[in-house]
Amino acid sequence: MTEQEHLPIVVGIDGFETGRHALEWALREAQIRNCPVQVIHAWTFDPTAEYFTEASSRQVHQESLAMLHREVEQATSGITELPPIAESSIEGDASRILPELSRGAAMLVVGRHRGGLVRQVLLGSVSAACVRHATCPVVVIPATVTPHEDASPAEPASASHS
Repeated sequence: MTEQEHLPIVVGIDGFETGRHALEWALREAQIRNCPVQVIHAWTFDPTAEYFTEASSRQVHQESLAMLHREVEQATSGITELPPIAESSIEGDASRILPELSRGAAMLVVGRHRGGLVRQVLLGSVSAACVRHATCPVVVIPATVTPHEDASPAEPASASHS
């Protein structure tokens, strides 16, 4: 086995369907490669929200940890031979955190959300930032195509516009 096969696969999740698909893909790939999986949820907290919602940074962190655990539990349900899995909830912008934490990893896996140009301009695209800034290979899992949509072949990550 090569050294690359023992490096972890880093996967970013966000509690949405595309993150679940990314996690499931990463787990299957880790089984093939016989390597660990590091599941990351990066989150941000707006201190002004505390004034309006009574939420605190600590509460957001606890919710992040709970979501991580739920998503990993769901994705691993029924899998008999699991790779080693580490879960991390980290405060910060996902488009910065994920490429940073994937340094030295076998690969970074993220989901791509559907969204038009307005969403991309206003919110940015985590998957596009990961493709641009990660120092390891990046796998972008596309949003699920519904039956009424055009089922065109997947674009290579370097050509992705998300």
